[in-house]
Amino acid sequence: MITVIVTFKISDELDADILKEKFIETSTLYQDVPGLRRKNYIADIENNTAGGVYTFDSMQDAKNWFDEDRVNWITDRYSKPEINFYESPVVVDNEKKQILS
Repeated sequence: MITVIVTFKISDELDADILKEKFIETSTLYQDVPGLRRKNYIADIENNTAGGVYTFDSMQDAKNWFDEDRVNWITDRYSKPEINFYESPVVVDNEKKQILS
């Protein structure tokens, strides 16, 4: 599996409630993304940073999602993102009570 961590700067004008509304507004975009197992929205309002943590089945699925159009969309909506891709050789899934590797 692949974990992708995306962060970007957000405006001082975005408080926690407004940011949550913006996240909910886009949440349905992620329901049928090929290979995407999970997306967690993240926010650090005090440091004007937000983003997402994604779990994909493969690097190809992750790279397909974070193409130039997606990066431009994030940039237009918030600011230019920093995107980091990581191999996740072992995942602890407490909901299913499984260790995935």
